[in-house]
Amino acid sequence: MTPPVVLAVGGSDSLGGDGIQGDLRTLSALRVYGTSVVTSVFARNTRGIQDLYAVPANVVGAQLTAVLDDVPPRAVKTGAFVTPDACGAVTARARAGALPNLVVDPVLTAAEGQRKGLAVAMERLLPYALVATPNREEASALLGWQVATPADMAGAASQLAAGGPRYVVVTGGDLVVGSEAVDAMWADGSVRMLHAPRLTAPNRYGSGAAFATAIAARLASGDDPPTAVTRAKEFVGRAIWGAARWRLGSGGGPIDHFGWSA
Repeated sequence: MTPPVVLAVGGSDSLGGDGIQGDLRTLSALRVYGTSVVTSVFARNTRGIQDLYAVPANVVGAQLTAVLDDVPPRAVKTGAFVTPDACGAVTARARAGALPNLVVDPVLTAAEGQRKGLAVAMERLLPYALVATPNREEASALLGWQVATPADMAGAASQLAAGGPRYVVVTGGDLVVGSEAVDAMWADGSVRMLHAPRLTAPNRYGSGAAFATAIAARLASGDDPPTAVTRAKEFVGRAIWGAARWRLGSGGGPIDHFGWSA
């Protein structure tokens, strides 16, 4: 059987746990075929980003054309953009209806002088998203106010949904709320809180990208958005626990996309 196709758009990550490399691992683990468009190249290890290179917007556009014209995806996930122009190239294809079941993980990685412009460019992409998955920091940057509490997360999800995305999940995995991790999901005109046991495992690198990519994989496989979100959360939880005893590098390591530790 020909597998469903998901297009991942984002940065190349030299560590391999995040970005395009992490996206392709997630898609393979969930048995969908991943294609990719590289927007940037990150020199990164477990200690952080050492350097980055922005792929020119015309090259981003050429990659999009090459893939979309020959291997149409059932779902698309976007991650890191470094320049507003690269984000704009993707937005143009979304506006034309070429990016079905679009999941936007609004990663705002840019030089200080371009961060505001990138946030504006991301705001133009978000109306075409079926699902948006900002964390608290990203939601704060997009909205211009600090998203600090679960109540703030609920308000942020509602405000972002007013801009166009049909579903918004503001993730709060880094927020300490007793023994639980709490996300806020806007769906069908209201916000509900998603509760799960808080995972204290040390290796969490790539979990946010894996969550958004897993949603896209499940949408491509036929799930409705709320089910896709639930199953994506389960996938990320298993991946975090699977890597709990890994010792890759001297900093925060990647998650176990393939269940190698099972």
